[in-house]
Amino acid sequence: MNNTDDKSLLFSSNSNKPLGEILVEAGLVSLAQIEIALQEQSESNLKIGEILALHGWIKQETADFFVEQWVKLLAEEQKQPLVYYFKESGLLEEAQISALLKEQQKQQKIQGRKIRFHHLAVERGVLKRITVDYFLASLFNIYSSGVFSFTKPYEVLRSYTNGETDFRRTKLSSAPLMGISLKKVLLDESNLKGANMTSCNLSYSSMIEVNLALANLNKAVLTEVNLKGACLNQANLREAHLEKVNFRRASLQNADLSGAYLLNTCFAAADLQGAQLPSECPYEIYYDSHTRFDDDFDPVSSGWIKQE
Repeated sequence: MNNTDDKSLLFSSNSNKPLGEILVEAGLVSLAQIEIALQEQSESNLKIGEILALHGWIKQETADFFVEQWVKLLAEEQKQPLVYYFKESGLLEEAQISALLKEQQKQQKIQGRKIRFHHLAVERGVLKRITVDYFLASLFNIYSSGVFSFTKPYEVLRSYTNGETDFRRTKLSSAPLMGISLKKVLLDESNLKGANMTSCNLSYSSMIEVNLALANLNKAVLTEVNLKGACLNQANLREAHLEKVNFRRASLQNADLSGAYLLNTCFAAADLQGAQLPSECPYEIYYDSHTRFDDDFDPVSSGWIKQE
């Protein structure tokens, strides 16, 4: 199977996807915003689209477009120009389209070559590239190398909102999980390599042997998280809240822990070679004789406490 076939699988069930998932995949709302909307929906009779519109995160016109027209448009063999769909969905207003068309004509004369309308829309910041890529892939089977399926993160978030907490062995590599809250969940042996988890909250969760290599956990809250045996090589943990985190036997080679809050954090038998560590700690950090440091780092003089 070629790459195009692989990517087309991401959109093969497009017509069956919930509105929230479509909006996230199209880059129109974030998972964190969907998390709030799902919580509010459980306490009201409002629809997801209505809640998102009330918060001002999308137009009601955009929500209605995907609910009422999207499935029909996907099934049509004869497609309209791309700009038609941006107008119908409320993503571009008539004045914006007119201004972009004039600039398109001007730039084509100056440069002597064809300029795509949607390229210009992205360059001018009126549309996100992820949004354009989503429309191209869904409607015209034109795929970008940056296509990412949000199906799994959305399913996890929706299941969590419905009370599910067991997500062991879940594949979430490179997932955009910024700002979401998944407290007291089981993510043991899951793959979160390269995931963007900036400012997320996973407190009191079990993440035994999870793969967090290259993950961005800047300002994440991980209070009392069990990361025993986890891989965090080259992970960004700057300014992360790591109070009472268990890093026993975890690999943190070349991880950045500068500015992290490490109160009562345990690094017993952990591999910290190449990691950026705070040189002075006003709080208790634990290690043992099996913890591996760089030769020039002295845990004793840095205030770390050795466990026997």
